[in-house]
Amino acid sequence: MKRGIRLVALAIAIAVNAAAMMAVNASIVGGAERELAWQHVERVVIVAKRQSLQANQTVASQNCPAPS
Repeated sequence: MKRGIRLVALAIAIAVNAAAMMAVNASIVGGAERELAWQHVERVVIVAKRQSLQANQTVASQNCPAPS
């Protein structure tokens, strides 16, 4: 009987901890979503002559969309 009570108490403790962890996770995810919604994307413009760009930078500059 003593062992059964301990197992029930352990099961309740695990359930409570799992519920608390799910609540914390939901709070973190909600906060991250709100933060992303408020961020404003800034455009970075790099001015350089094409001759001074390395090969991988030239490819990157050609693949980037032009500002609209």
